[in-house]
Amino acid sequence: MDRPVTPDRGRAAIQVGADGFGAPAPQAAPTLSIDELRWVIFIIRCARVLAFLQRFAPSKYLPPQEDRIPPVLLERLIRELKKLIPKWRWMSSARALPRSPARLGEEFFYAITALRTSRLELWRAGYTECVAVLDEVYSLLYAIGVRARSRKHRTEARPPDGPAR
Repeated sequence: MDRPVTPDRGRAAIQVGADGFGAPAPQAAPTLSIDELRWVIFIIRCARVLAFLQRFAPSKYLPPQEDRIPPVLLERLIRELKKLIPKWRWMSSARALPRSPARLGEEFFYAITALRTSRLELWRAGYTECVAVLDEVYSLLYAIGVRARSRKHRTEARPPDGPAR
C-alpha cells in the first residue's frame, strides 16, 4: 500500500501515515530559542529538587500523597528534557529556584506551561515522548492546583466555631 507524500515547503518530502498524521523521525535538536532552553534547564532543576524533597523530607512537611508528583513521572520528565539540551553548551537557568515549597511548585507549573507553547516545534522535531510527558505533567499539576483551590475555598467558606469574644 502506497502512503501519500506531503511536500514540506521546498525541503524533503514527508511520508504521511495511513491516518494522515505520521510521527516525524527524530532530528538532532529542536530549534528552541535561548529562553526556551533556559526554561528546560529550570524545569529539570525543579524536577530534581521535587524528587529529592519527596524522597528525603519527612511526610509531615510534604503535601498529601494525592498531591505529589509520582517519582517515576519526574524521572521520565528529566530524561526526556535532557534530550533537548545540546551536550556541548552550558547555559544558566531561567531563574533561581524559590526556597518556599509552595512557590517552587507554582514556578514549576508556570515553567511547564511556558514550555508547552513550543509543543508543536518539539513534535515536528520528533520529540513525541517529550511532548507526551510535558502534557502528562501539566495535566497532573493542573489537577493538583484545582484540588488545592477547592480545599482553600472550602476552608474559607466554613463559619467560625464559636461566637467572638
